[in-house]
Amino acid sequence: MTIFVFDLDGTLTPPRLPMSEDFEKFFISWSKDKKCFIATGSDFKKVTEQMSEIAMNAFEGIYCSMGNVLWQKGEIIYKNEFKADVRLFEMLENYRSSTNYPYQLFDNYIEKRDGMINFSVLGRDCPYHERERYYAYDKEHKEREKIKNELMSFFPELDIAIGGMISMDITPKGCGKEQVAQKLREKYPDEKIIFFGDKTFEGGNDYSLALAVLELGNSSVVQVSGPDETKEILKNM
Repeated sequence: MTIFVFDLDGTLTPPRLPMSEDFEKFFISWSKDKKCFIATGSDFKKVTEQMSEIAMNAFEGIYCSMGNVLWQKGEIIYKNEFKADVRLFEMLENYRSSTNYPYQLFDNYIEKRDGMINFSVLGRDCPYHERERYYAYDKEHKEREKIKNELMSFFPELDIAIGGMISMDITPKGCGKEQVAQKLREKYPDEKIIFFGDKTFEGGNDYSLALAVLELGNSSVVQVSGPDETKEILKNM
């Protein structure tokens, strides 16, 4: 048996958008005789906004919040806690107030999730076209990378991964997506594990899980550009 693990945004769905009807129909049929998991930085509420209940039930489990919560069939199996230093929040507020980003900012810029914090200078309550605009700005000015490097110099006990188009995921060391690999290997000691992600490269928020999966042995990582490529690869496997 092979265990399939999928990132959500940019892998099974467009970033922060619903899974397409065509992809859902294909995936439900494809996965009927397979064991599949999701590993996402999003919390469970966001997963439900992007996937129907039928699609979610195609997965054996959904690791949310960078693997700090495991959901199975609508129930929490485990949940990690994270109480961050107050100085971290002060620095995040300062990054938000002092940004050179020249366009509108939006609410929900510090989002506390189980076992982690998600931070976005732009703010998560933005329309999709504003995500694209900030993403273009960040590619040129490297704002998120600069923030990440500075935070890690102040807080060496934390891991920070640049995620999606606008944000970064902050966790205690060892409590990022990489923990999913070990938990799956404990449950499936002999099965092959294949991980699909759109940011498995160094600096991406799938990178730590990709490395951890490869270190397990009897495993592989598939870098994809989006749901269309994921679908084509699965069809041809």
